[in-house]
Amino acid sequence: MNKKIPVAAGLAGGSSDAAATLRGLNRLWGLHIPEDELCRLGAELGSDVPFCVTGGTALATGRGEKLQRIANPPQCWVVLAKPPINVSTADVYGKLRASELEYHPSAADMISAIENQSFNGVCEALGNVLETVTLKLYPEVRQLKESMKRLGADGVLMSGSGPTVFGLVSKEAKLARIYNGLRGFCKEVYVVRMLT
Repeated sequence: MNKKIPVAAGLAGGSSDAAATLRGLNRLWGLHIPEDELCRLGAELGSDVPFCVTGGTALATGRGEKLQRIANPPQCWVVLAKPPINVSTADVYGKLRASELEYHPSAADMISAIENQSFNGVCEALGNVLETVTLKLYPEVRQLKESMKRLGADGVLMSGSGPTVFGLVSKEAKLARIYNGLRGFCKEVYVVRMLT
């Protein structure tokens, strides 16, 4: 399999490498380590590694190491765009003031939308408190997010601490306009179909 996740994109590229290594060595050496134990080992390497070990759709809590499987989201297209900058995750978390946040995304609303296969509900439930920091520090990310909305993505959000922004799109007919519009100022633009 050939992975094409941009480097330093906030898309768990390094974590997926670590998870693939754990799973691969488990199989290669015939260790028969159960998945939950691989997840525990992976959590020592990084918060996203347990999710990458298991895959699928899950609610992650704690630092990301506690996983609760949930239903698959409704079918849609995803447009990913990474501006030509790198974001320091440590800086973003260092400047986040959780006590000052006015908005907290609702995991319950997202789970409900997914369980009901409501694409509009999923778009409405999108939220990322790290945007309060990253969009101020990196205007390019804010511009990318606004452009994706303007071009017609149904739901738009920054991934992790950034800088990648993703847009959810219900109709394939919209994809060319969004893709071409973003490629005007962002080289790394990808279109994928949501897996179920």
